[in-house]
Amino acid sequence: VSRKVEGGVFNKPLLPVGVGIMTGLGEKGWIVARERTAYDQIFQTLEQTDGKITGSVAKKELIKSKLPASELGKIWKLADVDRDGNLDIDEFALANYLIRLKLEGIELPAQLPEHLMPPAKE
Repeated sequence: VSRKVEGGVFNKPLLPVGVGIMTGLGEKGWIVARERTAYDQIFQTLEQTDGKITGSVAKKELIKSKLPASELGKIWKLADVDRDGNLDIDEFALANYLIRLKLEGIELPAQLPEHLMPPAKE
C-alpha cells in the first residue's frame, strides 16, 4: 500500500531552494551572479559592439562546451532574453550557466524560468 505524503512543505508547489533548473527559486539575488565572475572575464575578451557580442562571436565561445548545435540553439533562445540577436554581459553569463546545467545532465526548459531572468531585463 503506497501512501501519499501530504501537508506542510509537501503541498507547496515551489520550495525556496530548488534543484536543477529551479536552483535559486525563491532566493534573493540572481542565482547566475554566484558564478558569473569567470563568464564576465571571458566576455570582456570578446569583440563587442555597444557592450554586446554578436551571434557569431558568441558561437565561437559557446561551441567550446562541445554541446550539440541543437542544444546550443535552445540555450541561445533562452539566453537572448531581449531577442535582439546579440548577447550582453548578463545574457552571456546566463548562456554559460545554462551550458553548465546541461553538461551536468539537467534538462533545459522550453521557456526561461522567471527566477533566471537577468535582473536588468525584468
